[in-house]
Amino acid sequence: MLFYDADNPTPNVMPVRMFIHERGGLALDTTIISLAELENRGRNYRETVNCRGEVPALRGQDGQIITEIIAICEYLDEKATEGRSLIGDTPEHRAHVRMWTRRVDLEIAQPVVAWWRGSSDAEDFYMGYRTLAPEAQRYHRLLAEQGMNMLDEEMEARNYICGDKMMLADILLFGTMFTMSMTGAWINNPNRKNLAAWSERMRVSGSARAALISLAGAKDSLA
Repeated sequence: MLFYDADNPTPNVMPVRMFIHERGGLALDTTIISLAELENRGRNYRETVNCRGEVPALRGQDGQIITEIIAICEYLDEKATEGRSLIGDTPEHRAHVRMWTRRVDLEIAQPVVAWWRGSSDAEDFYMGYRTLAPEAQRYHRLLAEQGMNMLDEEMEARNYICGDKMMLADILLFGTMFTMSMTGAWINNPNRKNLAAWSERMRVSGSARAALISLAGAKDSLA
């Protein structure tokens, strides 16, 4: 399997990197795509990897390309040869994890990313390669804050979103919040005490620390 990684930990790349480290039992080759040089928007990448020009992507064992965070993670969860499933071991557990993954994606992760995409920094970065909506930036922030407020209440007496163990929902949300908090301090509001404690618990995990560098770099550092 070949993983198309990026040259920095974006909100899309960070969750997949973290999932790979936390899951274990995976053997992947890696190639680095330069976002700074817009390599992902170039014709070669779009024609041979992802026509949407997005990273990450995964070339599966059958040669087909898989994109989108959740699809990649679920595929890797099934392909892992050891370690602990981060999707669930029973139909009930998988349904529960997928429910929360869907909720945090729609209610927090996507609005947070849409908020950033309404900024002038995003306009400069995308250079016209993505249609942006700066007039909706405040709306997306309020959506994300509403989602975080609900999750903060729902996480009372829980260490992780789905219970007592880190699962895909945690990894997806943390990867987004951690990377986006570098541009928006409001994302990690300490007044949301349950969410703040969860965020710190995630931040100090080994998989989160490892995910800050590319998979290729992680292999080099462990060699």
